[in-house]
This record gives sequence, C-alpha cells and structure tokens, in this order.
Amino acid sequence: MKKLCREVWVEVDLDAIKKNLRAIRHHIPNKSKIMAVVKANAYGHGSVEVARHALEHGASELAVASVEEGIVLRKAGITAPILVLGFTPLRCVKESAAWKITLSAFQVDWIKEATEILEKEAETDRLAIHINVDTGMGRLGVRTKEKLLEIVKALTASKFLRWEGIFTHFSTADEPDTTLTRLQHDKFISFLRFLKDQGIELPTVHMNNTAAAIAFPEFSADMIRLGIGMYGLYPSAYIKQLNLVKLAPALSLKARIAYVKTMRTEPRTISYGATYIADPEEVIATLPVGYADGYSRELSNRGFVLHRGKRVPVAGRVTMDMIMVSLGESEGKQGEEVVIYGRQKGAEISVDEVAEMLDTINYEVVSTISRRVPRIFIRDGEILKVSAPVLYV
Repeated sequence: MKKLCREVWVEVDLDAIKKNLRAIRHHIPNKSKIMAVVKANAYGHGSVEVARHALEHGASELAVASVEEGIVLRKAGITAPILVLGFTPLRCVKESAAWKITLSAFQVDWIKEATEILEKEAETDRLAIHINVDTGMGRLGVRTKEKLLEIVKALTASKFLRWEGIFTHFSTADEPDTTLTRLQHDKFISFLRFLKDQGIELPTVHMNNTAAAIAFPEFSADMIRLGIGMYGLYPSAYIKQLNLVKLAPALSLKARIAYVKTMRTEPRTISYGATYIADPEEVIATLPVGYADGYSRELSNRGFVLHRGKRVPVAGRVTMDMIMVSLGESEGKQGEEVVIYGRQKGAEISVDEVAEMLDTINYEVVSTISRRVPRIFIRDGEILKVSAPVLYV
C-alpha cells in the first residue's frame, strides 16, 4: 500500500457489503431487482468501488442524487443503468442523454421542453425517464392522477424520451407506526391501477427503500432501492430491533497517533478555548482528524476513540484537522493505530452510537466523512484499492 501523507483513513469492507446484499436478496421476493443507491459518494464509502462491487453481487441498477454523480460512475467505466433520484434542470438534459443517465420527472412542461432540447440536438437514443409520484413524502413528485396521466401521455408521445419506471418514496417506513407507510402504499397502488384502467402498460415499479424492504418485503414490486442497509447500517433502531435481516457495518474510520506528550509542566490546557485542563502526568495524544474530515465539532469533550482496545476520551475541542485524546496515564506511541469508528480488540465504537451522541442519524455520520480522507477497500482480507486525493510512494 502506498504511504499516506496524513495518516487518517476509511476502511471499507467489501465483503460486508456483499453479505448485506445477499441478506436483503434472501429477504425480498425473487422477482424483485435491487437498485444500489450510491449517492453522496456511496454514503461516504466510495461510489465507484462500491458500485462495481454491488453490481457484481446482486444489484442490477444504480441510483445517485445528481447527473454529476452519475458521470463519475460512467467515467469509471460503469455501464449499468443509473437513475438520478433528484430534480435535474433542463440545461442538463443533453448531458444526461450523452452519458445515458436516467432521469426522474414529474412535470408535464419539463417533459415537453426536454423533448424539444433533444430534438434540436438530433439525439438518436431516447433518454430514459422514471416518473416520481408524491404519495406523502412532500419533497418531489406528481401529486394527482390527472397530472400523472398527462405526464404519461407526454412521455409516450415523445420521440426522444423513453418511459422506463415509476416510483414513490416512503417517509416513515422506519417507524413502529405503520399507518402512513400503508397509506402511501395504497395511494401509490391506486395511481398504478388508474393507469392500468386507462389501458396503459406499466414499466418498472419501485417504492421500497431499505426500511420498507426489511419491514414490508411484500411491497418490493419490481425493484427495491437499497441504500443505508447495503452499508450494514439500519435505518432506525426500530428496524434493527425487528431482527429480520442481519447486517454487517462496512466502514471503519482509523488514524495513527501523530504526537504524544505527558503533561508534566504548565500549561496543561488543551485545544481552542482551553476547555480541557489535563492532570499532571496525564498522557495526551494528537490524532490527524478533525471536523474538515467529517468528525463533528459537537464531539468536543464528548467523543471517544479506541486505543489498544480501550475507550479514551476526546480532550478539548475538535479542530479542523486534529483532535486530542486523553490516554490517562497509559503509554502511547507515535504511529500507533487508533480506531475512531469501528472495532479494535473486541471493543467497538459504532456509527450508531456516534449518531445518537450527536442527536442525528447514522446516514449523516458516514456521508459527511470528507473526500480528503482516503478510502481503503478491503476484500478477502486484502487491500484491493486505495482511493486518495494525495499519495506519495
């Protein structure tokens, strides 16, 4: 492995992702395909390598949040269908068609103008479209059957667009109260039946995210969209407590100690604001990770890392590029490996625990790990690839 100039990195266990895909595959109906959601740099795990691995082990399609994210995958040589889940401005339609990236749509005027744009460019291959139906998320999507019919008619009349899918998104599938999820499901089914009653043949139908795929596998339809579960994280504590699918976390965040000092002399203050004062003989280690790497400043004087299999606390405020941790009176050595998220010698600091401490969700904790942190991909216990912005030999 090439040496890192700054010794903080993410390890991504591709074997765990493979296991998670298989676990979900066994839980949902055989007829339902899996769309692997790799937006936000695959929830911080590294989109290109995760996408490739997911396609090798059960996924048939990919989903991203933007055309730009899709182009990253195309430039890496990935040819599988890629769906943009978010809104795409009309000025990006031509580029989407050129890269063969499928778009979501939910407005008649957008369909008509997209057709005109592609007609001017004399595009020969039709741009694939999935219609987004808003059944209760309130974010994006067509909201009435009449508007849906208009969109379908506009799509089928277009010589430059191809209707490939229709979907909705559940807003509370990860919660114990299933009322709204069932209402959303029933509403979506009523939209589909309405189209069938008009003599319209449906394309690929999908509605289940990870939470719904676990809690409502019977709603899996033609395809599910597997996001957080693919990375071995549960959408909520409730979904985990159902104990229906066994998932294995794929991500660890690690660093090596940059500096160790024993606080024998004054000053014994640590970090900005002098919010931590070390005891005499207390050992303080500096780690090269900070809030610019995605380690939240809210973990100042609150967070923990693993050193030699034991929890040691963050001492003082998290800075942009570094944190300090107290080793108590234990020894520490420059270059020693410390685990920030993950396992070490039987101990664990889970992403879920950190999320709870921050009063947020595990999605945010992993997806905010910045791109400047190298990703090391592990398969069969060996390093498959290192993805980093700056490396030296």
